[in-house]
Amino acid sequence: MTRTVYWEDVKEGDALPSYSMPITTTLIVDQVSGSQDYNLMHHDTEFARRQGAPDAYVNTGFIEALLSRSLTDFMGDTGFLKKLKHQMRRFNALGDTIKVAGKVTGKRIEGNEHLVECEVWVENNRDGVSVPGSAIVRLPSWAG
Repeated sequence: MTRTVYWEDVKEGDALPSYSMPITTTLIVDQVSGSQDYNLMHHDTEFARRQGAPDAYVNTGFIEALLSRSLTDFMGDTGFLKKLKHQMRRFNALGDTIKVAGKVTGKRIEGNEHLVECEVWVENNRDGVSVPGSAIVRLPSWAG
């Protein structure tokens, strides 16, 4: 079954779907093996600590996937993610619990496109917001 979210149904201030997850050893191993990012800071605690991190931490691709999931859960099957920007400001490390969240910050029409602007972020239990970001999503319109 296809889930369609229409531009007219979205309001500024609406929350995007959020979710939390603990960063466990298994998660670290899975994201390293899945991404083939074998940089030591993403799986070796002592190496990561020598580099100034609190522990081994998830990589940029993993964070992008988390933010993308929140956006695709929000926009449904017929929406399109046009733009995603984010800044990796803090580590999301082994032992942290992270939360992915976001909200609608604006709406506009450009040509034939019905666009929704969103603020997205990842936060952890140590630092609060660790990865701030923004996105633009195209949604279908009732008007066609």
